[in-house]
Amino acid sequence: MAGASQLLSTFNAGEWSPELYGRIDLDKYRNACRLIENFVLLAQGPATRRPGTQFIAHTKNDGVTRLIPFEFSTEQAYVIEAGAGYFRFYMNGGRIETSPGTAYEIVTPYGVADLAGLKWAQSADVLYLTHPQFAPQKLARSGHTNWTLSEIDFQDGPYLDENVGAINLTPAAASGSNITLTASAALFAATDVGRLVRIKHASIWGWAKIITFTSPTQVKIDIKGSFGGTGAMPSWRLGAWSATTGWPSTITFHEERLFLANSKQQPQTLWASVSGAYESFAPTGTDGIVKDDHGLNFTIADDRVNAIRWMSAGKTLALGTTGGEFNLTASSLNEALTPSNVTVRRETTNGSADIRPERIGAAVLYVQRAGRKLYEMAYNFENDAFNSPELTLLARHLTQAGIKEIAYQAEPWSILWVVCQDGALLGLTYMRGQDVVGWHRHIIAGRQAKVLSVAIIPGSGQDEAWLAVERRVGGEILRSVERMATAFEPRDPFDKKSAFFVDGGLSFDGAGTAALTPGSGAEVIGSTGVEFTAAATIFTLQDVGREIQHFYPAPSGAGYSVARALITSFADASHVSTTILAAFPSLMPIPAGNWSLSAVVIGGLDHLIGEEVTILADGATHPNQIVAPDGTVTLKRPAAFAHVGLGFTSRLSTMDIEAGAMEGAAQGKRRRIHRVIVRLNNSLGMRVGAEPGVTEDVVFRGARTAMDQSPPLFSGDKFVAFPKGWEAQAIVTVLQEQPLPCTIVALIPQLTTMDG
Repeated sequence: MAGASQLLSTFNAGEWSPELYGRIDLDKYRNACRLIENFVLLAQGPATRRPGTQFIAHTKNDGVTRLIPFEFSTEQAYVIEAGAGYFRFYMNGGRIETSPGTAYEIVTPYGVADLAGLKWAQSADVLYLTHPQFAPQKLARSGHTNWTLSEIDFQDGPYLDENVGAINLTPAAASGSNITLTASAALFAATDVGRLVRIKHASIWGWAKIITFTSPTQVKIDIKGSFGGTGAMPSWRLGAWSATTGWPSTITFHEERLFLANSKQQPQTLWASVSGAYESFAPTGTDGIVKDDHGLNFTIADDRVNAIRWMSAGKTLALGTTGGEFNLTASSLNEALTPSNVTVRRETTNGSADIRPERIGAAVLYVQRAGRKLYEMAYNFENDAFNSPELTLLARHLTQAGIKEIAYQAEPWSILWVVCQDGALLGLTYMRGQDVVGWHRHIIAGRQAKVLSVAIIPGSGQDEAWLAVERRVGGEILRSVERMATAFEPRDPFDKKSAFFVDGGLSFDGAGTAALTPGSGAEVIGSTGVEFTAAATIFTLQDVGREIQHFYPAPSGAGYSVARALITSFADASHVSTTILAAFPSLMPIPAGNWSLSAVVIGGLDHLIGEEVTILADGATHPNQIVAPDGTVTLKRPAAFAHVGLGFTSRLSTMDIEAGAMEGAAQGKRRRIHRVIVRLNNSLGMRVGAEPGVTEDVVFRGARTAMDQSPPLFSGDKFVAFPKGWEAQAIVTVLQEQPLPCTIVALIPQLTTMDG
């Protein structure tokens, strides 16, 4: 028999597919896992528990929605709830309302079935939107409750190729509105209303917009750029976009131009605006001369169908098409794109799905045409070409249902969030410079829970991940907008206030908002009639029966003590009388924020009526409760702060540990793990074992921890005796089922392998 102590010091290779369970020859085998559920993989190696999600609001009528980010600035970023015919807006962790309970919203032309086809690009306070069934729109922000959505009024283009047939166009006047335009043969359709037309008289080009359809040979126009005459002319161009020819379906900005691409009639064509004028697509001046800053269009000519699905701007303009991926550049990277200096080169032949990509650094991450693989396109200096490796190669089992959308969260973890067609949420920890590509799955709590959409906006110190979530509650399907809590970063081992590890949850915080001065007797347990004086009017008659709590450093220097006073009578908004339950350290004023008014009843949980919820109260676990019909839960003990929501389990299972044997590999041989050393950081409450059903509690409460307080967060090594005997596999599983943090820095199993 051979003994070994295996160090598993990093898990950032992620969860691997079952097809790879035997690939011990791969360098990253020891860094991979069989299962990573509700753990986020850090680029440095550890696995940390995913924060919970904070309930923000129901979607309108609990309908299906898609989330769209809007970044006006680093201080003002919004999430847009796009639903059936409306947009609603969120910022600073809440919904924008015109009055309490009344959401601010605007009307849109998009139905539920249209939401998946929306694409967008933003410039300052204007968001440009495209959809193949609708004319491009722009969403402009003037204030928190002042948004407008309007059809873009494109100027002088873009156009189809110049007419070379026998049809002539004759305007009834060279300028003006509601002017008759006559064609010498059938040309127009009712769906041409709103379409542009350009006509050349002698050497002068003028342009107009069709406003009324009269017949196939006659329409009414508003002339925007005066014609050079009124004669019948064979030189004319019709607008490239209309309900007849289709609308562009994808959009981006690149080199101070607005790029649009892929209409029904021209799926392989892209158009760019005049430089610096995003809504003007003039192909020439009125004299017909093409200048470098004029609008341009380019059609991909290739040996296969290349409908353009997405565009992503970097040093080059990356194009994803149904047949492959391309780069659009000038003849040199040091030159600007111009109508006469455009080059498109094929880079790969993977083909792209109709899903917005994400650019991370110099790489573009995109979904392959079948919707089940994720690829990375980045320049490789050695090959002098763009390589496109598959990022799902080691974890294809996670994306079998198909990918719906992706969004990148740079801070604090560098994670690409992936929403699947079946409502599953996946995370990809991606840091190519450190060779980190690791997948992890996330199960949002709730019955039949699904994630419908994800959006990332910048927040205070961290990017915010917003989710649209669907659950079955009390026999009904409810849908809500939720925000993932910030990463848990405690100030000290006793700081658990930001430990938010419940889904669809809400928080209660009774922190005092003014300084509070204890009266005579507050230093003695059992004193009655002790008056407390607030520096502002903060008390109400309803506070009678609540506790005043003050956490302060314990005299022993280990941890914190809590002083408690039960409010027995209300004098006025600044004075209450109390009975001292636990002595206060002094009669000095307590600063605002250093004391709290506790609560026993916590409300606002109407979205979880009838559900069993998990509770963290004052940093300690609390027995689960059922949400009452009035949306409240009643605690067993008063709490100064609490997090209440649906509980979820975080689980990590290693690969079959390969520590070698006296005769070759250990795979397939009977092994026994004697104990596991679990190296943790700021963690509390967890189980370790061979599988979920055979695990041991890790003990965190020490002899010096008061029984009425939660143990401090632990950083260091825990030694766990393993509860299994000789087995054909050596797998270590870590479970966290309580609403508490858990960061696994390393696992060090000590095992013996039986040869023969």
